[in-house]
Amino acid sequence: MATLLLLLAVSAGAQTRPLLTEQATTGPTGRLVLETGFQAIADEPNYLTGVERTRWEGPLLRLVYSAADNVDFGLEWAGVVGTTSVPGERAVSAGGDVTLRAKLRVLKGEGRRPTLASRFGVILPDTPFNDKQFNPLGLGPNTFRFFLEGVVTWPVGPVLLDGNAGLFLQDEVLRPHEQRDFLSYALALRWPAKAALEVVGEFAGRAGIPEPGAPRQSEVRVGVRLGHGPVRFDAALRRGVISVQGTWGGTVGLSWTVRPGH
Repeated sequence: MATLLLLLAVSAGAQTRPLLTEQATTGPTGRLVLETGFQAIADEPNYLTGVERTRWEGPLLRLVYSAADNVDFGLEWAGVVGTTSVPGERAVSAGGDVTLRAKLRVLKGEGRRPTLASRFGVILPDTPFNDKQFNPLGLGPNTFRFFLEGVVTWPVGPVLLDGNAGLFLQDEVLRPHEQRDFLSYALALRWPAKAALEVVGEFAGRAGIPEPGAPRQSEVRVGVRLGHGPVRFDAALRRGVISVQGTWGGTVGLSWTVRPGH
């Protein structure tokens, strides 16, 4: 039974939600997966003023297409990014950033051997720095960001381990012609508790020397995925590990395999 559940988890490996950690597995040629959701976290400080407010994003949309059985391309968009109103800070919202990413599987693991891949991507700024009256919003950095990471998926006993590590580059917000270089990291565990229930958790973030608008990041997520057909639902609890990340939050969403591929 444990082996069967493990195989079910591997076959559903296209879904990243509700985690940030990406899996090294790729889909069969022609597979098309749509993910969507909403997330929020409390007490995230405005990087310009330091005032803490609740930040929310949604709908989060991600489209993943498998051009070959070892190549995935992804398009991701945070439809709207906003904050709640708190003393000293008004509620604001704006369109979110767009992420383009690609993943190449370089080693297909079989049995208990790991699967290895590399992924890279660019985050295109769409969230504005100012509002129409030229007041700074503090919603997003409005800078280009690039990442290049190695990815591993490894069966360890009854669970699957996913790991990401690499380089995250970001233009600074307040100093032109300067950039921040971060070490990006993520470690996730997936446990197929039942055929239609997968328990997931992760620790993810970025380490390096921060600047306003280009911070270190670190958070923990614990959640579940429900279902084993073309549509799977998910939910997770978020907890910021460092103050700039915020405190408690959550995310809910779903993954829909629009076309299974061949």
